[in-house]
Amino acid sequence: MGATSARGRSHLLAALAAATFLTACSGGPGAGIGGSGSSMSLAEKAMSAGDYGTAANLYQQAFDANPRSVDPLVGLGRSYTGLGQFSRAEQALLEANLRKPRNPEILLELSRTQLAGGKPQAALTNLEVASKRAPKNIQITTARGIALDRLSRHKEAQTVYREGLARNPTDFALLSNLGLSLGLSGQTDEGIRILSELSRDNASSARTRGNLALVYGLAGKDREAAATLSRDLSSQQVQSNLAYYRELRALLKQGKPIGNVQ
Repeated sequence: MGATSARGRSHLLAALAAATFLTACSGGPGAGIGGSGSSMSLAEKAMSAGDYGTAANLYQQAFDANPRSVDPLVGLGRSYTGLGQFSRAEQALLEANLRKPRNPEILLELSRTQLAGGKPQAALTNLEVASKRAPKNIQITTARGIALDRLSRHKEAQTVYREGLARNPTDFALLSNLGLSLGLSGQTDEGIRILSELSRDNASSARTRGNLALVYGLAGKDREAAATLSRDLSSQQVQSNLAYYRELRALLKQGKPIGNVQ
């Protein structure tokens, strides 16, 4: 496939990872794991500002000052993930997990990195362990659903999302990913209903609208998809996405899985 498809694939993969990173920088799993100091404090501020390079440098300083601490390793994993250096991030988080085995917050961060790096099966394996340790953690539940969707196991993903919604019926990330999952499994009407409501929420973003546009596209509603995309993308980008949605729609009609399209 050509450049158009490459853009579309990036859009789809971003959509499938949506909820994983909605809360990835909201304090992170560092609290309570261990580690302190001015470098850590400044690193957290840099992470919150999206300055991942500075954050990585500061976390490295904190680690050099206290090599036994786990917190800087987790921070390095988060910041390298933000920089798109997924292998480097995974190594930091694997070491953190080795030092504090089966810690659900570390496993969640590791799974986020693995999802971002295109390793949904590895992420799911870690999330299953994390879920047993923290069964009521909504972020872990959401990430499990995303991993299952990435593996085209949409029915299972929807069960996981609904289990989470039974505990927190209005959770934005769970609802958003449920709507996307329904669309990916061909239940586009229900997916559109959920996502169109969420797109009117104050918590909605370009990512929410992108998910809605994708499901519109899967339903063959190109006009609605284009109108939704045009709020955030150029006309050329809109056309690129529409072309890719048509490819996905054809696969869906053939009964082929599309959650793991790379």
